Amino acid sequence: MELKKIKPLLGNNLDMVFSELDIAHQKNGDNITCPCPAHEGSDNPNGFSFSVDRQIWGCWTRGCHQEFGNDILGLIRGSLSLKTGEEVGFSQALRWACRVLNVDSKNVAVDKVEEPDEFVKLVSILSQESQQNEHPCPTLDCDVSHPSDYFVSRGFSEDTLLHFEVGDCLQKKSSMVNRAIIPIHNSAGDQIVSYIGRSVRENIKPKFLFTQGFSKTRYLYNYHRAAEKIAETSCVFITEGQGDVWKLHEAGVSNAVGIFGKSISLPQKSMLEKSGATKLVVLTDNDQAGRESKVKIQREMSRMFKIVFPRMSRKDLGDMTVKQIKEDILPQLEGMF
Repeated sequence: MELKKIKPLLGNNLDMVFSELDIAHQKNGDNITCPCPAHEGSDNPNGFSFSVDRQIWGCWTRGCHQEFGNDILGLIRGSLSLKTGEEVGFSQALRWACRVLNVDSKNVAVDKVEEPDEFVKLVSILSQESQQNEHPCPTLDCDVSHPSDYFVSRGFSEDTLLHFEVGDCLQKKSSMVNRAIIPIHNSAGDQIVSYIGRSVRENIKPKFLFTQGFSKTRYLYNYHRAAEKIAETSCVFITEGQGDVWKLHEAGVSNAVGIFGKSISLPQKSMLEKSGATKLVVLTDNDQAGRESKVKIQREMSRMFKIVFPRMSRKDLGDMTVKQIKEDILPQLEGMF
């Protein structure tokens, strides 16, 4: 069977595909809508749409379809990547599809496709391009005021926010209106690859808005600033988010990076392996998902690194003051920062 025949089979069995991927959804005529199944923090109930007629999908919150491809195999790849916490490739998505369709994947002739579709082209491009050249430099449709008044109100110092270039969007007509702006750099620090807009009001959804096309699995937040200290100490502090990195910075820890969630992806693992680190201090949250994350990191990375899980007196770093971090956590980690 040719690859080009697999997609129509998947399209004719959408209910089964969505069920196998555990995607709860609603049908509105020709469109299927739900929170995006390809990224964490899917707090927009209509952030994802799938056109039954055109057999393409879109993530209108973070542009996940641009990362994984907007056809049904791209949807499978994106959804499985989130579920496994690792970047799922084209061949893995194809094997999954064949299993669901009860088709022998060994008999699927991928090389018989006369002209590769956009998804196949995208996979080829991603495999060839370096991380630094993956995305063009994003643009913001607003001026940014530094430091961010919103994060100052959350207890961060102005010096910290200036250090991390965190500000507030000023334009009312901007797509980032009522958001604090956080720049994300590549590993060398010579290019901004994305901006995160953090809503400053609880009624504004989604809470975190990325500029379009950003692939969070391919970057470590703050790596370019932390790299020198990582090489000096042979240690990396692993946190979930940007605020955790800032809080550690205020406590005197400069070798901390953020993984944009609870899972370390394959590209992120590769960066850590090349960083010169031999120890990982894992500071994911103490909720159930965070504990599961710790188990997964221990299982997958203990062969390459010494893994340290400090005791935490609060649920997460965000709940701790700088004084508490210095008194409760850092004494456990002498020589690691």
